[in-house]
Amino acid sequence: MALAAFLPGCSVTSPDAAGAQSVGIEGITGQQARGIAREAYLYGAPMVASYQAMYAYSLDKTGAQYKGPPNTINPVGTAAAAAANLDPGYLYSYAALDLRAEPVVITVPRIGKRREASLQLMDLYTYRLARLGSSGIGGGTFLIAGPSWKGKTPAGITKVFRSETELATLVGRTQRFSPADQDNARRIQMRYKVQPLSAFQKRAAPAPAPVDWAAPVPRAQMYASLAFYDELAFLLQFAPAHASDKGLRERMASLGMRPGEPYETATLNPALRRALQEGMHDAQNDIDKNRAAKGTDTDGLFGNRDALKNDYLSRATGAQMGLFAFGGGSAPPAPARKK
Repeated sequence: MALAAFLPGCSVTSPDAAGAQSVGIEGITGQQARGIAREAYLYGAPMVASYQAMYAYSLDKTGAQYKGPPNTINPVGTAAAAAANLDPGYLYSYAALDLRAEPVVITVPRIGKRREASLQLMDLYTYRLARLGSSGIGGGTFLIAGPSWKGKTPAGITKVFRSETELATLVGRTQRFSPADQDNARRIQMRYKVQPLSAFQKRAAPAPAPVDWAAPVPRAQMYASLAFYDELAFLLQFAPAHASDKGLRERMASLGMRPGEPYETATLNPALRRALQEGMHDAQNDIDKNRAAKGTDTDGLFGNRDALKNDYLSRATGAQMGLFAFGGGSAPPAPARKK
């Protein structure tokens, strides 16, 4: 989506509108701020997209798309699946995982290899942590822990998975062979279970971790409004910096983007606002070009950190193609760019 359509009067084609002009931060020029804004946008686009789904399905109780609270798994209706351009040969499920207070336990039934019944686990960065079920590592009882958990693995756990972030998502799809197979697929879908560790152990739950969930930028504005950067700063508090990302996180902090702190772009130095706008446009233009070049080929856009490393462009492209895409196969086409 061309940022120029949303920001009239802002030139985004000049080599550097701000140039060496001060942006109100000692030691940072407009060109440098624009480059940092571009990096931050590519880095944060998957987080913002992931939170958009999390908020709609599990946090906004008054919203039309609400399915159930965090740490529960719920069906995604056929209408919502169709709106997301998902394969109608599957039933879909969704869970938002809040791992701050305690881990969660996911129970997956053992399903024959003939039917695909998979649950894909992703962290807030949208790195793939695991694929559970018939097309993954099989059924079982799995513990998902956040980065701050230091407990011992309880009895009865098949395997432990660690999330780099305190928020994560679980997306399931259950194959149905025909309309007549709907009830069979539904029975399997209803056997997926997500619960806090305390409920699994039948113990008292710890005190909930406090937070005021921020309403996300509306989808139509998500990749054009400078409020994107405020939302990203909010989400950084749930994502401890990985060693390989620390340099970028420090550069982001140099522009005032700090974990959990409001980033009030409306009050920023006008030159810094311009640099943010141009950096956002640069990054979205790169994503659009990459998405158009990839077409329906999603190889290299989805995977774990070992596979994707710090390829922020590929991660951002994959996220904008659809969080429900298992390996990208369900991704909708790239939107037409506005002239």
